[in-house]
Amino acid sequence: MKKKIFIIDDDLIYRMIVAKTIKSIDESILIFECDNGKEGLENLQNLEINSNFEITILLDINMPVLDGWGFLEELRNSTLYDDTKFSIYLVSSSTDKSDMLKSEEHDLLKGFFSKPLRRTDIYNILK
Repeated sequence: MKKKIFIIDDDLIYRMIVAKTIKSIDESILIFECDNGKEGLENLQNLEINSNFEITILLDINMPVLDGWGFLEELRNSTLYDDTKFSIYLVSSSTDKSDMLKSEEHDLLKGFFSKPLRRTDIYNILK
């Protein structure tokens, strides 16, 4: 199954580093970089979601316009979400324990990673 990865984060440098690392692991992955949750949702809506693609989302918590938690709620309430096609990981520099606890309890999330993502983290996400 082909993969599409959405890197939703307001830090341009971080997105570029993660995208470059992903491409060095697997050049066939299509990468979408989004500056905030609203842009991520818009790009997902414009994407033709079909059974040939698995979508992985690397989602920051703290972003302008629409943060990570808002993105998850908007996605849950949309017709886009299909748990057989989506794998969503929270990736944050937040040290707030409530964010980590909330991420463990959130049913749309597959996991939580602290920034910066290491190559081994990305490799494990892509498996």
